[in-house]
Amino acid sequence: MYVRKILKSIEKQINRPRSLIQVISGPRQVGKTTLARQLSERLEVKTVYVSADDTIAADVNWLDGIWQGARDSMRVSGEKELVLIIDEIQKIAD
Repeated sequence: MYVRKILKSIEKQINRPRSLIQVISGPRQVGKTTLARQLSERLEVKTVYVSADDTIAADVNWLDGIWQGARDSMRVSGEKELVLIIDEIQKIAD
C-alpha cells in the first residue's frame, strides 16, 4: 500500500493533545478519502469513519446522530478519546 509523506505529518498532528477540528482539504480526486482511511487504520486512538456519501439524507440531524453515536461508543468502551472522521462533510446541508 502506498503511503503519502503527508500521512505521517497528519498522524503526528492528530496524536498531539487537541481541542480543535482538523480538516483535510484539496482538489477533487487527489486522495483525501484514501488518506483519511489510511489515517484511521494507523492511529492508536479509537477511530470512527463515516461518509456523507453513504446516505441520501445527510443533513444536520444525520450529523448529530453520528456525533452522538461516537460519544456513546466512547462511553460504552470506556475510551477517553476518539477520532471521528467525516468524509465528504461538505455535502451536509447547513
